Amino acid sequence: MPTDFNILYVCNADNARAPLAAACTQALTANNGLGVSWTISSAGTETVAASPLRPEAERAAGTLGITLSDHEPRPLDPDDCAAPDLILAMSWDQVSHIWSAVPGAWEKVFTVKEFVHWAKRAPARPPILFADRAEAMRDKVVQTHAIRKRARADHGFWGGIRPQDLNLIEPNGKGDEAWTTLAHAVHALASDVVTLLLGPEPKTPPRKASTRAARPRSRSKAKTKARR
Repeated sequence: MPTDFNILYVCNADNARAPLAAACTQALTANNGLGVSWTISSAGTETVAASPLRPEAERAAGTLGITLSDHEPRPLDPDDCAAPDLILAMSWDQVSHIWSAVPGAWEKVFTVKEFVHWAKRAPARPPILFADRAEAMRDKVVQTHAIRKRARADHGFWGGIRPQDLNLIEPNGKGDEAWTTLAHAVHALASDVVTLLLGPEPKTPPRKASTRAARPRSRSKAKTKARR
């Protein structure tokens, strides 16, 4: 029976970056066949009720073969931070907002770039340690936070990362080509997130070769056939 894993993407208005990331993740996890039922959503720290989706984001999503037409931007409520196993923001200001509003969620909140950076440093752990795939994925989040925490102890608050490298910025005023570049960057990051969470594919044990060797024909039968 599938087990659940819940990801919440957050940006400022929930009308471009976060819905793009959510849609990419939904496409990447459709029919993954690994016993995980994904819940993927998005919200905005500054969303205004009934605000529209940005048309630039919708056109950029089309270049990836996905649609945002059904998306309705929604404001982030502190209660929204309880259920997700992982909260991924587009920029550091959203992480800061969530940490201030929901201090208990800080261990599972990252910018998407930050999560990929630290999760790549988390060692793979044997699947036998976990009851199911989703439990192993939650452990990956725990490991990722632990690595981030250790890096901060060693290198200061940013853990040795340049603050500007944590953010995924909207290319406002730069045209559709820049938005398309952003959409492809979001898709690449979402792909990294899914791959890092799922870990290596379960290996199928090789089939044992038969230990019964082919029995040679007896020499007497071979001679009999030769005479015939």
